[in-house]
Amino acid sequence: APGAAQIPDSAKRKPVTSFTGDLGFVSASGNTNVTTLTVGDKIVHTTGLWMFTQLAIYVTSETNNKQSANQLRLAERVDYVLNPRLSVFLGSAYERNKFAGFESRTDEITGMAWKAIVAPQDSLRLDAGGVLTQESEVDSTHHSYPSARGAFHYKHQFSKRAYFNQFAEYIPNLQTSGSYRFNTETAVVAPISAHVGIKVGYAIRFDSRPQPTFGTTDRLLTSGIQVSY
Repeated sequence: APGAAQIPDSAKRKPVTSFTGDLGFVSASGNTNVTTLTVGDKIVHTTGLWMFTQLAIYVTSETNNKQSANQLRLAERVDYVLNPRLSVFLGSAYERNKFAGFESRTDEITGMAWKAIVAPQDSLRLDAGGVLTQESEVDSTHHSYPSARGAFHYKHQFSKRAYFNQFAEYIPNLQTSGSYRFNTETAVVAPISAHVGIKVGYAIRFDSRPQPTFGTTDRLLTSGIQVSY
C-alpha cells in the first residue's frame, strides 16, 4: 500500500528521453588485413508509469578481404510500474548471426522486474519470466520453442559519468532437456567530456546445443567512443 500510494506522483513526472550511441573501428593492414566495425545505440523513454527501451547492435568484420563476422541484434521492451520497485514488462528481440549457425532468431519475452538495490552509486534489477523463440537455422530448418528466463542488471556509478555495467541472463529451453542459452555483457565507461566517453565492453553468448559443426561460445571484446544525451 505505501508503494502504491507513490505511483500517482511518479505518473506526473515530466517525460524523459536518454540516448547512448557506441562506435568502434579497427583497421590493420600488412601481413594480415583486418577490418572491424561495431555500431550500437540505446534509447530509453520514461513517462511516469511507462518505460520504453530500444537497443541495436551491429558488428561486421573482414579478414583478408573475406567476411569473418556479421552480427545484428535489435531489441525493444516496455515496462509498466506497479510500485517503485516492481514492474511488469513485454519485449521482443531479433538476432542474426550465420557464423553461429542461425539465419535469424526472434525472442518474445514477458515477465516481472524487481529493483533489488536502489542506492546513489549502485543499482540491481532482477528479471524473471518466459520466452517464446522462433529460430531459422543455416541449414534451412526452423524451430519454435518456449523457455524460461532469469536475468540481472547491475550498475555501479564511480562518478556522474563513469560507471561499470554487468548484465547476465539464463534461458533454459522448456522443450528440450539440457538445452539452454547463457549471455553476459560487461562494460566500463570513462568520460572524456560531458557527453563523450571511452567504452570497453566484453560479451559472451553461450548456446549449450548449437547447430552441428558450430561452437557453443561466441566472445566479443569491443572498445570505442560512446556518446550520451
